[in-house]
Amino acid sequence: MTLTWQSFGRWLAVLMLLGGCACCCGSAGPIGFAPDLADTDVVGTWTSEEGARLVLRADHTFSTHSLGDCADADGDHAPGTDGEGLWTLDEPELLNPYQQLNLAYHPYGEMLQNWGAQDDEIVYVFGDTDSGGVCFFTRDETGSR
Repeated sequence: MTLTWQSFGRWLAVLMLLGGCACCCGSAGPIGFAPDLADTDVVGTWTSEEGARLVLRADHTFSTHSLGDCADADGDHAPGTDGEGLWTLDEPELLNPYQQLNLAYHPYGEMLQNWGAQDDEIVYVFGDTDSGGVCFFTRDETGSR
């Protein structure tokens, strides 16, 4: 069995979902460690292999660029578009390997996407659980922090 990025992304999405269910349903045993990030840990420019870009600024504003370049295993592109707004980082959860990152786009303020942060990556999960996609972002060392 060969593990592709698409199948890895599906398994990661399932594990994240199970982590949330375990928290709500009282199952024992963590599936990952909470990263316990501070806001300053995620400030900077993050890019994906597909060319999408996320810029998180210290004043809690953000911008996204080319999120539609991310695609799931079926080739369906992510619903995200270029935009700006305000971001927040939730408190860490003990059963979730990612700390929830909230992006509230202007002018609506709605958070329609699922984002998570770790020490060295940010993940964007989109679509349904059967054929959903995952776009991984790493810090762009050439971008401003």
